[in-house]
Amino acid sequence: MKILTPWLFLLPAILVLVVFLVIPIIEAFKWSFLDYKIIAGTGEFVGLDNFKEIFTDDKFWLAFFNTILFLVIVLPLNVFLPMVLAVLVNQSIKGVGTFRVLYYLPVITPMVVAALMWKMLYSQSGLISEFLMMIGIFDQQTNLLVNSSTALVAVAMITVWKGLGYYMIMYLAGLQSIPKDVYESASIDGASSLQQFWKITVPMLMPSITLVSVMTIIGGLKVFEEIALTTGGGPVGATTTLVMYIYDKFMNLDVSIASAAGMVLLVLAIGASLLQMKLTSKREEDLRA
Repeated sequence: MKILTPWLFLLPAILVLVVFLVIPIIEAFKWSFLDYKIIAGTGEFVGLDNFKEIFTDDKFWLAFFNTILFLVIVLPLNVFLPMVLAVLVNQSIKGVGTFRVLYYLPVITPMVVAALMWKMLYSQSGLISEFLMMIGIFDQQTNLLVNSSTALVAVAMITVWKGLGYYMIMYLAGLQSIPKDVYESASIDGASSLQQFWKITVPMLMPSITLVSVMTIIGGLKVFEEIALTTGGGPVGATTTLVMYIYDKFMNLDVSIASAAGMVLLVLAIGASLLQMKLTSKREEDLRA
């Protein structure tokens, strides 16, 4: 009975995962090999034809490269900026609790509210447009969300802003587990604050860096809400990602094509996460050596 007790506590979570994750993945895998008619509820086996179709679809490759570019923008910012914030709010100074709350506010802000707020900031007469004109980046008012060369970066900044506080808390937990004696010894040896950060803080935070990196990769590959609420995939497909591509296919009832694209996204997410974990693990070993 003692062996069964933990599983009984885990049973509700396991059921939720099975119903909302495992079964949908199995169904999508099955549909990816069928010419499935969702209205009729039947499908004819077509083998790899659905995968051949998406791999010869220019829109799929546009979505694929947009997703990779989005991840390239978001990953380093989500790994580094929250770490800096965590170091800052880990100081024993007056009012630091207030800063922790302020940094975490974007996390609990509903995405609909955040998207509307950023759309106003990015608008042609918004604060960001005025600021960019003031510092000379643009010579006229520009809405970054409707400019094909800046739209993806603009949406990526929303994702980074939204996740700063969440990842900061992860780093903060890691920082508070580092013995203060290590920093005191380094100070006695004449190490500067910057040297302590790179030689002590970063190596000791490698487990947190790995977790944040993997979560950012998975979140970046499946980004949807920010884009759907701000650009809808435009302009001219500049912000169409793989999830937007899959969504459009489902809305057009091309469930087999959408399922095949979903399987590609799943493999990509697993592969990218494993690669990042391996690279971070190697980096951790090098730093400790």
